[in-house]
Amino acid sequence: MRRNSGDGEPQKGRSCGTCTLCCTQLEIESKPGYSTRLDNAEDIAKPAGQRCSYLTARGCSIYEVRPLVCRQFACDWLLGEKTFGPEDSPMKTGRIGVRGVTLHFQNHRQPQIRRSPIRG
Repeated sequence: MRRNSGDGEPQKGRSCGTCTLCCTQLEIESKPGYSTRLDNAEDIAKPAGQRCSYLTARGCSIYEVRPLVCRQFACDWLLGEKTFGPEDSPMKTGRIGVRGVTLHFQNHRQPQIRRSPIRG
């Protein structure tokens, strides 16, 4: 995950709330000091589509010591980018914008990808 372009401050009136799409859908690239916990330097890198092992039903279990990648990330909806209105929260729509690229998730699991049938 990378920080979005823009100032990185959430638009007034917007917050993550119960949304966890970034914790379950986005890749965390391994980078020492960036993808590592602040308390013990454990790397929490993960591939896209894999749930973060620290995500619980109550939210992030390491919130106070979460890595910089998590502290600095803000999706396009949170930042108030023009393609995301107030009613377009990721948990409601199943889509998350990251640096101008919008990913669509069906049932908040896998990105929707349409492929042409293979002809033999």
